[in-house]
Amino acid sequence: RIIRKKRSVGLIPKVDETIRREALDETVLRIQTELDEAKVTLPFCAFNGGRDAWVDVGNKRVGVQVLQSYLGVPAEETLHIGDQFLNTGNDFAARSVCPCVWITSPEETTYILKSILRLAGVPLMMMAAGEEKVAKDRTADEGKGTEKKVDFEEAGRRSSRLVMDVYTGEYIRKMPN
Repeated sequence: RIIRKKRSVGLIPKVDETIRREALDETVLRIQTELDEAKVTLPFCAFNGGRDAWVDVGNKRVGVQVLQSYLGVPAEETLHIGDQFLNTGNDFAARSVCPCVWITSPEETTYILKSILRLAGVPLMMMAAGEEKVAKDRTADEGKGTEKKVDFEEAGRRSSRLVMDVYTGEYIRKMPN
């Protein structure tokens, strides 16, 4: 099945079918070769998404460079965390513009980010499940800590009202309040 979005085209499996990793990699490599031989100057990213293959307009190199420029952060102070750094992955292009960390799970991402925050001196609080979480916010003017209560249950309720098709980006069901 081919899906066409505003800035990408994807090859996705039919319902109850899978596309083998090797076939996805071969698809990506052929697309990359065709686009390179056609001398396409627009940045693109052809990648194996694990279950599907996509060609996107733009890539993570461009995204990282835009953020570096906007925030005024040099490459050596930027870190890209991703899980697809092989030449058929969507994180590959970022390797040319900043240091990168290759992770294999969302838990690893959390670990890396907490480690960076800890090294930067940002205090982290561990909360029991189901408890209302409290974060300390330091204001530059007062230098005093003020507590902000974050209602994660409400945030979860709001974000779960709409269900999105991961391939088309369309909302497929609206949940009751």
